[in-house]
Amino acid sequence: LDEVVVFDPLSHEQLRKVARLQMKDVASRLAEKGIALAVTDAALDLVLAESYDPVYGARPIRRWLEKKVVTELSRMLIREEIDENTTVYIDAGPKGSDLAYRVEKNGGIVNAETGVKSDILIQIPNGPKSDAVQAVKKMKIEEIDDDEMEE
Repeated sequence: LDEVVVFDPLSHEQLRKVARLQMKDVASRLAEKGIALAVTDAALDLVLAESYDPVYGARPIRRWLEKKVVTELSRMLIREEIDENTTVYIDAGPKGSDLAYRVEKNGGIVNAETGVKSDILIQIPNGPKSDAVQAVKKMKIEEIDDDEMEE
């Protein structure tokens, strides 16, 4: 061995940023179909609690999202629960052990008729769902800049 490289484990905030980036990829795929995605920090924390492995670090996050979130969203598409011009809200379930999905029809956030599509992951604050909905309606879509994520 010529050199030993020591890797420090990622902090919870760094892991949340990784989960947010992975979720943003899912949002991009949904945006191609005219669907917006809103995710709370509580939901991201649940994703981390379920997917994080100290040995593998952040690597299992993508696999967990594909297995759980993308699979559920795909089922919702097949059952025609979501389509263009809808927003899917993902939050931690009431017991905090699973994700809760809620669908709302809208015409303002993503308008597939005009071709204006968003690959923006909508970040909503934790708290009562009505507060989260109001926050989304007020801000419409707020892009998370990579610069902001590094802070």
